[in-house]
Amino acid sequence: MEISSVLDGLVARRVALRDVNLRVRTIDGRPPRVSSVADALQVVGDRWSLLVIRELLFGTHRFSEIQANTGAPAATLSERLRKLEKSGVIARRRYSGHPRRYEYILTPVGDDLSPVLAALDDWGARHVTRARRVEGP
Repeated sequence: MEISSVLDGLVARRVALRDVNLRVRTIDGRPPRVSSVADALQVVGDRWSLLVIRELLFGTHRFSEIQANTGAPAATLSERLRKLEKSGVIARRRYSGHPRRYEYILTPVGDDLSPVLAALDDWGARHVTRARRVEGP
């Protein structure tokens, strides 16, 4: 997938998200706050998407390895991989012709999520994982 087509897709997605936001209203009738955070969460804001990106950052690229390391159900993982590819966060690359098999790599857009996941990992280590260790399972 070429970078220009990835960027075109992201621009089209942003316009579509903005159109949706124009139709949505808050309880008092105002349009919701325009937010890059909300827009980003539309793309990567679920558990499995973030875990897929984590695995790709760790150098895991094949479906079976991503599934084993995340615990994602196969159907859910397939759906998230398609969504992330369509959003331009990852790209698919064939590594076997027969049977046809693919591996997944981060695009430059996906690589830009590295500091975001690092910050989330740091936050989780300080506030969630540590508390879970103290309290027990």
